[in-house]
Amino acid sequence: MALGDSTTPPVPNLSISGAALAALLHRCAAATGDCDGLLFGRASHLPAPPAALSDYDDLAAAPPAPALSISVSGHCSLSHPSSLSDPLGRFQPQSSADLSAAIGFFSSRRRTPLRPSMREVALAHSLSKTLITAHPLLFILVSPSASPGLSTHTYDYRAFLLLASRLVPSSLTVVNVGPGFRDQYHAFYPQSPMPCLPVPQPSSGQPHTHTIGEQKAVDEMVDGFGIGRLQGVLGSAAEQAAEMDDMYAGMLSKLEKLAKEVEKSNQRVLEQVTSAVLSKMHVVWFSTYP
Repeated sequence: MALGDSTTPPVPNLSISGAALAALLHRCAAATGDCDGLLFGRASHLPAPPAALSDYDDLAAAPPAPALSISVSGHCSLSHPSSLSDPLGRFQPQSSADLSAAIGFFSSRRRTPLRPSMREVALAHSLSKTLITAHPLLFILVSPSASPGLSTHTYDYRAFLLLASRLVPSSLTVVNVGPGFRDQYHAFYPQSPMPCLPVPQPSSGQPHTHTIGEQKAVDEMVDGFGIGRLQGVLGSAAEQAAEMDDMYAGMLSKLEKLAKEVEKSNQRVLEQVTSAVLSKMHVVWFSTYP
């Protein structure tokens, strides 16, 4: 078999934001014992790299570029330990957990080697059948420890991917805000959980009647707040924004007026300097004339 005929698929790129990793390590350290939970994020396909122009076949031996990127943006964990599986490692879905954005799970075991246990391997297989994702399942194993005086906390973690029925160690990149974070912004879709409500217009004399659907949408987010009260907040915010716009418009007009006055004064000063220079040259010319 030729060197470039390898059938092994490329390993996806794994990344996690610094804030998500800090929150995950804090959850593992704050637990009274071992804990586990779900990992949430997204998987996106990377654009194909440009074809290399070469007359040689040496490039065929290069490994294929990753075509998939998996990024972790958050986690979910219940208070009691081992909340994801039963004693046999079978996944136990929680009623309150939303599995639509789940990409894997994590497990925290204190002062243990960073190797998946048989129970975690069984949980990975069970969870992969439940999620039915198009990308490999991600597993992060965390091992927190602390000094006797609790003055120093250390964290060891390792990422694994479920490939060919095995949890294979993979590199995990911690991404913070910067040039390396741009790929995650490209696939960002802003979504607001708050319902879109009409802003009350004070000019119209008739009050807006709220439908049952609007009130239900508000109650799902803030129970008992009241749609009229929420609309008042939105209306006051809109009025404040309009007042700020008017204030800045007035400031800009004053600055423009001041700039024009400075320009006119500079023009007058330039004219006076020019006339003074010309007068001096005229006097000098007459004094030197025989």
